[in-house]
Amino acid sequence: MAKQDKYLNQKINNYGVKYRLGQGAFATIYAAEDLSKSTSQEKCMVALKIPLNKDENYKKNMAEAELLLGLNHPNIARCYSIEMDRRENIFFFVMEIIKGKDLNEIIDLAGGPMPSKQVEHIGRQILDACKYMGKNYIVHRDIKPANIVILDEPYGWAKIMDFGLAINTLDWNGKGAQAGSLLFMAPEQCKGKPEPASDIWGIGVIMYKMLTGKSPFLAASEPEIRQRILEDEPTPILEIIPNADPKLVELIDKCLIKDPKERYKFEDMEDGFRPYGDGDT
Repeated sequence: MAKQDKYLNQKINNYGVKYRLGQGAFATIYAAEDLSKSTSQEKCMVALKIPLNKDENYKKNMAEAELLLGLNHPNIARCYSIEMDRRENIFFFVMEIIKGKDLNEIIDLAGGPMPSKQVEHIGRQILDACKYMGKNYIVHRDIKPANIVILDEPYGWAKIMDFGLAINTLDWNGKGAQAGSLLFMAPEQCKGKPEPASDIWGIGVIMYKMLTGKSPFLAASEPEIRQRILEDEPTPILEIIPNADPKLVELIDKCLIKDPKERYKFEDMEDGFRPYGDGDT
C-alpha cells in the first residue's frame, strides 16, 4: 500500500498545498496557493520545496535556497523565502512556480539542428543570467539542458534551475571541486578550478548542440570525454551546418575557447545576437 503524502491538500503556514510537481533525491516540490496573497479573482500560486530529511541533503537544500534568495533575475528561478513548517519542525522554501519543458526535451523533440534565431534567443537569455550571477560571485557549475526550462508562457522564455552545485566564489571552501555534468564541464572545471567563465563554456556546449544536433565532446567513455574537453577542438560548426549564421558560429566558438581568460566575455555579450521576434524562423 502506497504511503499517504502528508502534505497534499493540507495547509502549511499560509500555503494550501494543491498537488505534487515533482520529487528528487533531496526534496519534494509541490504547487501551492499563497492564501495571504490570493484574491477572489486570482489565485497566487507558488512552488514549495520541502527537503526529505535533516541530514547532509537537508543542508544541501538549505545552502541552495540561501544562495538563491540573493538572486533576482528574470532568467533565474526565484526563491522568495525560507520558512519553518511548525507542524513538522522543518524548513521549506517558497519558490517561483514554473511551467514548461526542459531544454533537453525541446532538443530531443527537434530531433536535429534547431533554427539559428531560436538558438540565439535561448542562448542570450542564459548568458545574461550567467553575467548577472558572475557579478554576484556565483558559479552555477551545472549549466546543461536539463537545468534550463523553457516556459509555456511567455513562450520561449528561459529559466535556469537547480542551483544544488552552485558556489559563491567569495566563501567557497573547494569542496566538490570537480562536481558537474561532464559533457558540459569546462577544462578548468575538470581540473577542479571552476570560475564564472566555466558557465560560459557550458552555454557554448548547449548552443553547439542546439545548432548542430550534436554534442561537441561526446566520446565512448568518461576518460575519453575528459580528454577531448582538455585537448581536442570540436568539429567546426560550418562543416556540419554549412549555412549557419557566421556571427552565431563565432560566438559559440568564443564560448568554447579552452583558456578561460580568452573565452567569450560578459562585457561583449551582445556580439552576434539579434532580437528573436514573432515570425522569425
